[in-house]
Amino acid sequence: MALVERSDRLPQCSRCRGDLIISAVAPKNDAQGRPIHMELCASCDAGKADRSAAGLLLQFFADGGGQDETRAPEAAHLMMEWTKECMASHGWYWQETPPHQP
Repeated sequence: MALVERSDRLPQCSRCRGDLIISAVAPKNDAQGRPIHMELCASCDAGKADRSAAGLLLQFFADGGGQDETRAPEAAHLMMEWTKECMASHGWYWQETPPHQP
């Protein structure tokens, strides 16, 4: 079950202690069984070649896309790409179809 909670208060970025734009807990735990916390930080994620989806999502918000309901499909796509990028950094990869179960 997926749950989205909106908040006016986000935790600080775990990397730079700055303000986060988005904070989420991934749907899978890491190899040690701990929750994977995904963070979007303007200071840490802007302009990094290995974080291109994060950069595109940051640009979307900087351009006011988060305040424009007509851009919801674009937002959904960018957030999905950012989620995949965050999860891949922890060894999890998106698979379009579920694996066959024995």
